[in-house]
Amino acid sequence: MNKLLFAVVSILLICVPGAALLAQPADDNPAYIIEEVIEQPMITSIVWASDGRMFWTEKDDGRVRMMNTDGTIQEEPVIQVEVLTDNEQGLLSMALDPAFDENGFFYVFYTAPASVANPLASNLVVRYTLQDGVGINPLTLLQIDLPDNDLAMHNGGRLRFGPDDKFLYVAVGDLGAAHVSQDINNIGGKIHRFIIANNQLLPAPGNPFIGNSVFAYGVRNTFSFVFDPENSSVLYGTENGPDCDDEINRIVMGGNYGWTQDVKCDDPIGIRQAGGLPPLISWTPTVAPTGIMFYTGEAFPGWQGQLFYCTWKENELRRARLNEDHTAFDGEPKLVSAPYGQHCQIELAQGPDGFIYITNIFGMYRLRPPVG
Repeated sequence: MNKLLFAVVSILLICVPGAALLAQPADDNPAYIIEEVIEQPMITSIVWASDGRMFWTEKDDGRVRMMNTDGTIQEEPVIQVEVLTDNEQGLLSMALDPAFDENGFFYVFYTAPASVANPLASNLVVRYTLQDGVGINPLTLLQIDLPDNDLAMHNGGRLRFGPDDKFLYVAVGDLGAAHVSQDINNIGGKIHRFIIANNQLLPAPGNPFIGNSVFAYGVRNTFSFVFDPENSSVLYGTENGPDCDDEINRIVMGGNYGWTQDVKCDDPIGIRQAGGLPPLISWTPTVAPTGIMFYTGEAFPGWQGQLFYCTWKENELRRARLNEDHTAFDGEPKLVSAPYGQHCQIELAQGPDGFIYITNIFGMYRLRPPVG
């Protein structure tokens, strides 16, 4: 089923069959169409191979699926793994190896239940090899045993390869234990950077702490992050706070972003954020920022270079210009409107077609120009 909705930023839907009114563009947004791509809830990440095949992860079904270049969806999942699905657990992301065209390697991050082999539930990073559309030869590269609590939260789980250094970056939340974020020797509450050698994850050369995989620390739950297209040594991450201080952070190597068990939302903001590098933006009350990306495509020339992000609580897609050195927002973020059902809650990605792909609790949608 392919549903089309025309949108020109401020979209007005009249409750009369067949009637719709296109308002004048606002906030410098161009005209765009929102169309349904896949009717599948809780898609947590989307990636593309160089030949145009699209892969996505399904949080609660534990499946990686694939769409061929002709738009058909392969009936058989690429993989299906057993996952815990409580709260923020599940199949959380995937990444294609920088040499995917040659080796077929792809990586997934998911929450696995306890088993005879492993008596604790754990978050795993597992590498597969794609062969004839199916993932084979699973190899567990990282196992993070989960603390014995009922929170099922703050897993992080985003995987991305650096566009220049080709290292694997992994976001790990504090797993519900705030004190670990400041402990350099604890895996939780960090952005890690690994090199893959001899079928192992090893701390990447040049990391700020010798022999340690930590790239940045002091985060609570970085849902997603993206590399600066002008400086790939800098990341921008969506951070989920407690009842205060949801953030977008500019993440630099060795940076401390201040999360600790001592942060109290009743304290003034200056005290709450004094322990770490300041965010680009902070929200109290919280909005639960999720997907994030820079737009670099040709479909919407006016949006090139801007930072886009989604919010779980507000069901919104917003965009922001950065200042010249990319250290602050240049003005307030602006809304990219969508009707209920086509809003952005989870993943946000730019396709090879230059269109913007978003996901929510209903499915996957894309924004594209109204012609072409």
